[in-house]
Amino acid sequence: MKRLSKSLLFSTVAAAAALGAAFAADPIEIEVEGEASAVAGVSDGEPRADADARVRVKGSTILDNGVELGAALKGRLDGQQPAQLYAGGRYSSLLIGGPRGVAPLSGDVYLEGAYAYARGGFGTLIIGREEGVARTLAVTSPTIFRAINVNDWRTDLSGLNDVHTVNDFSGYATKITYMAPANAFGGALGQIRLGVSYAPSLRNCGERLCAPEDGFIIAPDGTLLNETARWENVVEGALYYQKALSDDPLGPIIGVGASYVAADEDARSLSPAFGDYEAYSVGLNFGYRGFTVGGSVKSTNAGLAAPLDEDGYLAFDAGVTFRTGEDRGDWGFMLGYGQSEATVIGPNPVDPVFFRDTQTAQAGVTYFIGRGITIGAAAQFVESKKPVEQGGPEQATTVVIESSIRF
Repeated sequence: MKRLSKSLLFSTVAAAAALGAAFAADPIEIEVEGEASAVAGVSDGEPRADADARVRVKGSTILDNGVELGAALKGRLDGQQPAQLYAGGRYSSLLIGGPRGVAPLSGDVYLEGAYAYARGGFGTLIIGREEGVARTLAVTSPTIFRAINVNDWRTDLSGLNDVHTVNDFSGYATKITYMAPANAFGGALGQIRLGVSYAPSLRNCGERLCAPEDGFIIAPDGTLLNETARWENVVEGALYYQKALSDDPLGPIIGVGASYVAADEDARSLSPAFGDYEAYSVGLNFGYRGFTVGGSVKSTNAGLAAPLDEDGYLAFDAGVTFRTGEDRGDWGFMLGYGQSEATVIGPNPVDPVFFRDTQTAQAGVTYFIGRGITIGAAAQFVESKKPVEQGGPEQATTVVIESSIRF
């Protein structure tokens, strides 16, 4: 399939806007929503801090036939998010996944998403820079924090956490996404959401602003070379299933998410180390009267060529949370654990295969102040086992305070 051109994307957005203006039954409504977190603490005796913020501006209108047309822009502030995302864990893999966003490499503020959508009885169709269905419908272990998590974290003051089970290889690359209607199957067996996404290429927003970037290649004579490894035709499918097991609003409820992502290595890349990308992820949560317990697992070849792809990257997490109060939003408590094993391509011509095994545990408490504001504290321990060539084993104990707001 051919890559979507910028002109095609802009033409689609313009056509949607023109159609909305011509047939809209309601005026255009503008919504602004976002969240922010600030984290400060001590990691192995060193004071550290981080801030993270996201904001989305959405405009939409309803046509006479009931179809909703809209467009959205998403911005982000994040000092810890790398310019590119990694195909395995955040730090273990030299292979690169989807793009962070549009911004200078040294910038912490960037445009994360820009897309147009149509929603109606047929489902939802999204075109543009937006996360894929594998992330949208992901289920991981429960957490009470915005940023400091054992998995899918936004802030890692230790700099060692490598556990990541969310299947987000495509990042915010330009893509087409379709999600079936929420009640497509009648709801008799529970709520089921299904979706598919397709990204023609992971490199689509300018030189070095999108993934992938250079990987390590070793010549037969042992010379370390650089060659760009690219992926294209990124296809992902995902489902989410939720079922209440009783009529009691606080009764038992189960949620399951599963996804699959595949991508072709760009034929222009001659690297013997890289190959087609493939990843699976599944997660399960069970809730009952304020308690939520669950976990998730992700397995990927990390885009490595055979026979290295048999090792790739494997990660899982598990945890439990408890919330008090009538609306289960006053106090929150949590315990979490995560572990990952990764194979990494390195510059040693004799043995280019490295490994990185990580485990992390966390305990914390939060209090909901009101108006979307939460404050909490957590203690986290991370251990990273690596070969001596990579610096040897490392570990860190971190104590942090997080303040977050959602609006």
